[in-house]
Amino acid sequence: MASYCCFRKPRTRLPSFTVPRYRLITLHDMLCLILRREGEVVAIEGTGGLGKTWVAKAAFETARNSNRFDTYIWVSLSTSCSVRRCIEKIAIVLSIDIGEELLSSRIRVMIKEHLVRRKFLLVLDNAYFVEENILRILGIPCPREQSLGSKVIVTTRTGRTVSVMDPAILISPQPLTDQASYDLLREKIGRDIDLGLVDNCFGMPLSIILLAGALCDVPEQKSSKLISEAYVALGPKISVFATMIRLVKLCYRRLPSDTARHCFLYCLLFPDDEAIPVKDLIILWKLDGIIQEARHSHQANCYGEEILHVLLKHGLIHFEGDHHIRMHDVIRETVSQLGRDNGYVEQPEKYFDNDIPFEYLLAKFGRRISLMNNTVKEQLRASPSHEFFSTWTLLLRGNRRMRTISEEFFCRLGMLRVLDLSFTAIRILPQSISGLYYLRLLLLVGCEYLEEIQHIGSLGMLEALSASGCGSLKRVECGSFDRMRLLEILDLSGTSIECLPSLAACMALNQLALQDCAFLKSEQTMETDHKSYDTEFIRFPYGVSKTGAVSNLQIGTNLVCGSLKM
Repeated sequence: MASYCCFRKPRTRLPSFTVPRYRLITLHDMLCLILRREGEVVAIEGTGGLGKTWVAKAAFETARNSNRFDTYIWVSLSTSCSVRRCIEKIAIVLSIDIGEELLSSRIRVMIKEHLVRRKFLLVLDNAYFVEENILRILGIPCPREQSLGSKVIVTTRTGRTVSVMDPAILISPQPLTDQASYDLLREKIGRDIDLGLVDNCFGMPLSIILLAGALCDVPEQKSSKLISEAYVALGPKISVFATMIRLVKLCYRRLPSDTARHCFLYCLLFPDDEAIPVKDLIILWKLDGIIQEARHSHQANCYGEEILHVLLKHGLIHFEGDHHIRMHDVIRETVSQLGRDNGYVEQPEKYFDNDIPFEYLLAKFGRRISLMNNTVKEQLRASPSHEFFSTWTLLLRGNRRMRTISEEFFCRLGMLRVLDLSFTAIRILPQSISGLYYLRLLLLVGCEYLEEIQHIGSLGMLEALSASGCGSLKRVECGSFDRMRLLEILDLSGTSIECLPSLAACMALNQLALQDCAFLKSEQTMETDHKSYDTEFIRFPYGVSKTGAVSNLQIGTNLVCGSLKM
């Protein structure tokens, strides 16, 4: 089934609709076709940058806004995303507790039990499946057999994925016309532009967005020179991907500073099947030394948001939701070598094996190691040796099976600045972490089995510590903050913490988050002014009232804010 993708959202209510085979249709008609009442699988196939994900999102949001289904599931995939990872992602969206040891077969059964009696809409975006009967492997009830009107929408570049999905409807978005291409370019730039520029864009929306990004913010007196450069970048009309590669490189060169270029390449450290949290990204930019112009967290936030705006305007990243950004997979593929040349390498799942000594990765991949959402199992260890490594950044977020870290592991990583152990199953921090004297950022977000934070008292360079969402965390070792004169951010929200050590030494502390800390000790008092009120006051550790630097204090719950007693 072919369709014309016009990149305009429908404004009218969608009627029921039937389309004969091989008919060229509008986006409005395409949405009607995708969301018709029959339970079925719909495949959207086409080359990268053609707008497949945009079409799927339009259908997803239209369905959700009109309340057509009971359950909505959006799962982003990639070439390196395994079937196991896909199953886990579906389970997480459905709020199914997958624990740390459940087999894929058991998770699959739980998914099926959850969906079998529900009318659901599942989108599998950017899929590369090769397995026959893939829906059964994922635990997804067949929409046709279920007979409730459920839908599965899959976007893909490959015919093999289309084959194993066995769709009832196959949609192939078509390139934009020359006029539609020019209209999109003019809309993105905000002014009239040379019509000939769109000739070599092949009608690809991503190419036009990148071209607009390269031409943005150009003074009128310099526009002719840049347009000439754009013509050179577009080059001869050889292939879609050759044009995209040249446009991505032009946009990269057009970034206003080396800092902006490094911030862009830093995004490669994040998994390609996950959106990137803006808040975490800006903190990493600052504390990993990318944003050196900012002296404190507030300046870093402002400067980081400016860089994000520049990257968005140049078309190199795009927003996904309100607080996350993503790099298009075609752009990612284009700049991956450039990232490796500059030390920004995300390690796909296939690279790591527990039988390979971890120091092999440290030696091969240099200063920044990213193994987010990977296959690190049970104990993270390194072979005994006197060799030291100059690694600055170690990102282990999302390794949910990693329970322990060997006591000697950090002894050879004395130059580490950034350590992310978020969403792992660690229960304790090894004593060797006390030797990370240059550590600036420690992330322990969502470590649900962590009960106590220990051995951090010697980390005098630490500027940010976040253990939010560690539901089992009850205690921070006494004296942990006595040397942390540079600590700016302390986030213990959503923990079971009962009391805090002294913060008197933390003269730079300006953000303290203690939201949803149900066990944090409080004092009750009575205030009488014609009426009696029972008021609970949080008992803060010594030092919060002495520094006078805390400008952002978050306490209580999301519904009721706590009272502050100094």
